Amino acid sequence: MAIVVHLAGMSASVPGALDLTREFDRVLQTAADRPDNDSLPPLPDPAADHGDATLAARRADVELKHQRVREFLDRTGQDAVVLGMADSVAWFTAGGDVGQDMGCGPAAILLYINRTSRAVITDNVQSSRVFEEELAGLGFQLKERPWYDDPFQVVAELCHNKRVASDMTGHGCSPLRREADAVRALRRRLTPLERQRLRELGRTLTLAVEATCRNFDRGEREADVAGHLAHRLIREGVVPVDLRVAGDDRLARYRQPNFKASPIQRRATIAVTGRRHGLCASVTRTVSFGPVEAEYRDDHSLATMVDATCIFFSRPGEKISEVFRRSRRIYEKFNRPHEWTLDYQGNIVGYSPREVVLRPDSPLELEPDTALAWSPSVRAARTEDTVVIDGRGYEVVTAPQDWPQLDVAVKGFVIPRPGVLER
Repeated sequence: MAIVVHLAGMSASVPGALDLTREFDRVLQTAADRPDNDSLPPLPDPAADHGDATLAARRADVELKHQRVREFLDRTGQDAVVLGMADSVAWFTAGGDVGQDMGCGPAAILLYINRTSRAVITDNVQSSRVFEEELAGLGFQLKERPWYDDPFQVVAELCHNKRVASDMTGHGCSPLRREADAVRALRRRLTPLERQRLRELGRTLTLAVEATCRNFDRGEREADVAGHLAHRLIREGVVPVDLRVAGDDRLARYRQPNFKASPIQRRATIAVTGRRHGLCASVTRTVSFGPVEAEYRDDHSLATMVDATCIFFSRPGEKISEVFRRSRRIYEKFNRPHEWTLDYQGNIVGYSPREVVLRPDSPLELEPDTALAWSPSVRAARTEDTVVIDGRGYEVVTAPQDWPQLDVAVKGFVIPRPGVLER
């Protein structure tokens, strides 16, 4: 395995550099800060005839999901599916924003889906917004109740004398975790609409992270930097569901650090998972004030070798355990055999930041159109991008936009990985 360092699209002066001699808002005036086109999702017109192309694409996506549910019902002998978690509802509704908060907990509505119909169970407070802003024209029926009535009473009535699976446990639906996991597994393979949305999300996310790395000042706190990034993401309609900033060597002590009041003096690693249209993508970048120390450079190089190895061998039909076996050999080759035990190595991502945690003994076989975020770390060094795999290979949806790059050769195939930006 060989690793070559070069700069991708970098020049002696960073494009869009700021004039530090005058006052400015570093959040608003930044290099490559925004996509060429406004990416904030527009609101649908509830009075329209629902014939516009965007809505038609969503309707087709919902029909595809409904067909997956039908096949699941036929395969398992169930009569219906009830979805109640925000990430599951966002999946089935092709990106409906119906969470009770910004997390991935219970949704503000429930979906009841059988072979022939799909219904929304919600209260009188939520129904107008849900049907006008989120689900207009998507073919859902409404079962409304007063807000003070128990929503699961409606579910119980619909599920009476029926075999019903759910992404939740209890509530008269599926009492078994394995059945809930089987329902959630329906969403792992991305549809064409989801792949395009993930591609657009990845670019927006990467631009925001890299602009943040280029424009904060030495001595700013980790929390300040997290605030700059969150501002950029939210104004583009991206919810930062997981945002971590680690200054200097704090990542070596805590592999999953939260941002704190610690000032950044030498180096910072930013890791973020953003969500838009219900879909999540993850990316990590590191910036250094001045040249990177030799020890850190070696650690980062090893992390990129592991990352490239995981990406190369993540192919449809391959077991996750086999990908792990190959990545562990890289750690062993460079005398770090136990490094992988100190941190999560990656996840399948989708409507949850962690659809599946990738574990060394997992029997799971990778499927085409699956999004992965391998994130190996070596002491204070970490690398991560979101990739989608299929029969043709892989697509990096968070590919660096204007960033130093490392070329890692795996089995003679060169896989570019992000380097460290030196300012």
